[in-house]
Amino acid sequence: MENPILVTGAAGSIGAIGRPVTELLLKQEKAVRAMVRNEDDHAQALRDMGAEVVVGDLLDLGSMHKAIEGCEVMYFGMSVSDTFLAATINAAAVAKHHGVKAFIYMSQMTLSQMSVTETTASPQHKLHWLAEQALNWSGLPVVHVRPTVFLEGLFLIVTADSVRKSNQIRLPFGEGKTSLSQRKTLQVRSPRRSLIRNHTSARSIT
Repeated sequence: MENPILVTGAAGSIGAIGRPVTELLLKQEKAVRAMVRNEDDHAQALRDMGAEVVVGDLLDLGSMHKAIEGCEVMYFGMSVSDTFLAATINAAAVAKHHGVKAFIYMSQMTLSQMSVTETTASPQHKLHWLAEQALNWSGLPVVHVRPTVFLEGLFLIVTADSVRKSNQIRLPFGEGKTSLSQRKTLQVRSPRRSLIRNHTSARSIT
């Protein structure tokens, strides 16, 4: 029987990536273990799609052992909060214990411009950067995915009116520029076909 791929935050909606990752994997006929915080309609919808659903808390060791045990690949994504770093390290520690072969971490593009000597004023970016460092130190085979901004999140919310009126995406960012990513372009593959070639190092994809 195929080992399931763990997807955290699988019940997320606006801006979340866990749900579309789950859908993509199921369409590829992969076994998916979807981790959610609550037993609700979102959890049932995941079951109806064919996912195995586990209810748990990223900060709880028992929850993470239950979620990760038996998985060789896991996708980790979480909204940035004051518990973000602790949750990331907690998940990594349990993943290392269970011998996870591919830890896919949803980061963001700005980190490609950051280093131990170059930082940013954004607390969100700093937390992502620290999480990447911790994952690199963990010795886990990590893939840091660094997209720009997902079209399906904030952009669809703030630009819907301008698209309806003028068929243009107008943003309140002055002269700032960015490129958009679509969640459907994400791919999570099995260890043998993943982007990891050396299972003792970390890689970043921007």
